[in-house]
Amino acid sequence: MSTKSDQIYEIIARKLTTTISSEESRILEEWISKSPENQIEFEDIQVLWKKTGEFHIPSRVDQNSALNLVHKRAEINSSKIIRLKLLYQAAAVLVLAVLLAGSYNYFFIGLKSTGEYYEKVTAAAGTRTHVDLPDGSRVFLNSGSTLRFSNQFTSKKQRRIELSGEAYFDVAKDPEHPFIVQAGAIEVKALGTEFNVDAYNKDETIDVVLLEGKVAISRSNQKIEKALMVLDPNEKAHFDVKENKISKTKAYELERYVGWIDGKMVFSDDPIMDVMKKLENWYNVEIRLEDPDLKKYRFTGTFINESVDEILHTFSLTSPLSYEIIPAQKDVQGRYTKRIIKLKMN
Repeated sequence: MSTKSDQIYEIIARKLTTTISSEESRILEEWISKSPENQIEFEDIQVLWKKTGEFHIPSRVDQNSALNLVHKRAEINSSKIIRLKLLYQAAAVLVLAVLLAGSYNYFFIGLKSTGEYYEKVTAAAGTRTHVDLPDGSRVFLNSGSTLRFSNQFTSKKQRRIELSGEAYFDVAKDPEHPFIVQAGAIEVKALGTEFNVDAYNKDETIDVVLLEGKVAISRSNQKIEKALMVLDPNEKAHFDVKENKISKTKAYELERYVGWIDGKMVFSDDPIMDVMKKLENWYNVEIRLEDPDLKKYRFTGTFINESVDEILHTFSLTSPLSYEIIPAQKDVQGRYTKRIIKLKMN
């Protein structure tokens, strides 16, 4: 990359902290699509960014210390430092908290005279991270997922949190204050337990997998709480939003559901439509099935830090699948779209 392109590192930093503008997104997508080397470099930086450490909700942040710690944690070579320009706005301190955290967005929403506000934590597309909540609970966020909760949720009768996307919850025990996750059309209630919620397609289906403890699942926003289902360890609940139906099955091979926490993408005899959805969420791409005959194929494999190209190439060795990756394109408004991947039969 030339000296002229040093600006790209600033833009990538904004991308990873979800503070990127539309124009910067266009520049980044254009740069990525120019060459395979740029794509690889971008993916390498994403992996590097995940080394920045865990997130703690801060009360005070020292600006110079924050920047120094970012560089130290990320192990950034001095010859290629991502130059993070501070956005001196009303939320400057919060922006610094973002930089200290690494790859997510953290800001105030709806400040009220009571002192209550809502905190929002977002894992940037292509990254995964975790956050320690004030009550001692730990939440792992998958790519493109968001948590939203009140700053006073530990002092309320219920520790309520909203999820969009996928997250793994390790809940601190507190029988007097149930922990409730609202994910689209359902709520998951726990006292002290470990479970995974997949609500990427919250308008279609939502999956809950329980590892330890016990959880109760009910519909969201009900005046009278009534559990639709109670899960025991190693059980999975599948809620069909459109059909308004819930079902329960045994959850075998738990790594298939929670391996993403350790950067693993696990497929276990998965139909191609499920594979497509997982790849789309993980790599922020659009996948199109060009040949319906591929729907009869199922795929198995465990991948760690491989690119989407490498995963599809592996699947093509054991099936008649072939694929074409179309670089990001400029639309009529001058913005760049996602990369498109077309799946076909050989």
